[in-house]
Amino acid sequence: MLPKIKRMLGMLVLITAIPIGLTGCWSKQELNDRTFVSTMLVDLNEDGQTEVSTLFMLPNRISNGLNSNSVNQKPYVSISGKGSDVAEALQHIQAELPRSVTWGQMQVIVIGDRFARAGLTPLLDHLIRATDFRLPIYVFYFNGFARNLAKLESVFERFPTEIWRESAHTKRVPPIRIRDLLYARWNNLGDSYIPELTLRDLKLLTEAKNVKWSGVGGAAILKNGAVTGRFTNDETMGILMMKNQIPEMIITGELPDNKGVFSARLIDVKHRTRAIRNGNRVTLQVTLRAKADLISIESNMNLNAPANISIVEKAVSDRIRHLIQSASEKAQDHQADVFQWSELVKYKYPGMWQEWSENPREMMFTLTDPEFQVHVVLRSTGISRSAKL
Repeated sequence: MLPKIKRMLGMLVLITAIPIGLTGCWSKQELNDRTFVSTMLVDLNEDGQTEVSTLFMLPNRISNGLNSNSVNQKPYVSISGKGSDVAEALQHIQAELPRSVTWGQMQVIVIGDRFARAGLTPLLDHLIRATDFRLPIYVFYFNGFARNLAKLESVFERFPTEIWRESAHTKRVPPIRIRDLLYARWNNLGDSYIPELTLRDLKLLTEAKNVKWSGVGGAAILKNGAVTGRFTNDETMGILMMKNQIPEMIITGELPDNKGVFSARLIDVKHRTRAIRNGNRVTLQVTLRAKADLISIESNMNLNAPANISIVEKAVSDRIRHLIQSASEKAQDHQADVFQWSELVKYKYPGMWQEWSENPREMMFTLTDPEFQVHVVLRSTGISRSAKL
């Protein structure tokens, strides 16, 4: 009889405990008391104040139902705050809201041109001290006031944040995260790059009016924590190939001796950079290997001939070399260690780096010689023309 009573008591305790676990958090803030930031836009306004604009998701407008009363209403809202620094601007935003601002879901930060050229140090200092920000947040640059991006009309995605996040996630631009900028700031010379967003009016055949369209551009050059210039779109493609393992990329160029134009899809792009000391100088050897599928070629070349295949492979390799070398030369013109090559010298040749310690930036760009080696193998040529060269 006693074991039976014990079993019944055990069942009763279990039945009582299960609903208790479903009652929610007792010591945490309720979900209904929070509002979630998806994007932060940072500017230095006309009065020299820090202006922060935030995009908030609106749960009351997120509805897929046909009878929704939120038709043609944006499921997000932008609220701005101003102050002497980022913290004060954010505090003014919180004062305007009935809910507590939550930063844990933020995915994108866009920095306007004036703030970026004045220097990112105040923003980075705030982010590293505030424990409610995540370090894998994507960072973008906008050549203008970043707040204007809040005018974007989402067509493909419900939230602008998803448009920008996907651009970085799919590597349409060379992605940079907060943790990358912090690493460059506190471990190297404080140099890097920031991919650029654009905003323009675009006429779509399916829309009744012009829409505000956000695309991607080149990239900003970051030197000692401040933007000093910009990479072109082509130069940014060079950065993408040197800094990221990209699954594929389409590249277009000219064949030698005016023999035509080609387009090829690069597959399995891999790169490696090594520092090789030669006396008191260092060669920075950048090696890039890739496979390629020929998409189109405007030429009468007979692609069944091995010699012509070699010509196409060399043309593709030369085009890639031009892109990455142009990006390197632009960075050297600004004396910006965009690719973190100083780290290779620092850890492989610590004695040499110690000798450069009084003026590491000048020595880095005076005593190093970038060297680029590109090897592309044509994997497929598609349909070949029968005419011979």
